[in-house]
Amino acid sequence: MKPQLLIACDFDGTITRQDTLVEILNRYGSPTWTSVQDKVVSGEVSIREGLKSEMGSVRASRAEIERLLEERVQLDPTFPGFLRQMRERGVPVVLVTGGFDLCIQTVMAQAGLWPVPYLANRLIPKEETWQVDFPYPSNTCTACGHCKGDPVRNWRAQGYTTVFAGNGVTDRCAAMAASLTFAKDELETWCRREAVPAVRFGNFDDIQKELRRREWL
Repeated sequence: MKPQLLIACDFDGTITRQDTLVEILNRYGSPTWTSVQDKVVSGEVSIREGLKSEMGSVRASRAEIERLLEERVQLDPTFPGFLRQMRERGVPVVLVTGGFDLCIQTVMAQAGLWPVPYLANRLIPKEETWQVDFPYPSNTCTACGHCKGDPVRNWRAQGYTTVFAGNGVTDRCAAMAASLTFAKDELETWCRREAVPAVRFGNFDDIQKELRRREWL
């Protein structure tokens, strides 16, 4: 009997080829935003405080950010077909990101794939800059701006066999919580170092092939 699948996907660098936050900050943020990011990576500054500081330095309208994302951000070319096939099979696909709602909405609409279920932080215009709202606080995790492990555990508790795909630092909690994790880039390195079970992938064709090999599709 095939399991009841739910597929949770990171957004930046997993579904997209570019990181939307990096694109925004490179164009409209403070020239010193990378020093804030370095402190986040080292643990000197929390992810939440880093995001607040970085987006607080952005001087751009919503229209300018949307236009930048439409021009600069491309999807993994194997993702649209993967999403369509999962929809045809009735397999839920949910985007989970430590980034922002505006980015997901803009990029997915540009690709003709909107709407799609997602969990994300919120961008709120404030005077001449942007405020970050975190609508998914965690009772168990203080490391993440938006802990992806919480919804993955909740879906598993509801009976889903939860497949997670990710690539970065903010994907670690979900990687540990999922029934099956697909990892690349920094996440793959971390999973290997920490002995967290994960399947390496390059694109969404790889994920689909592995799910078929397991007879989960």
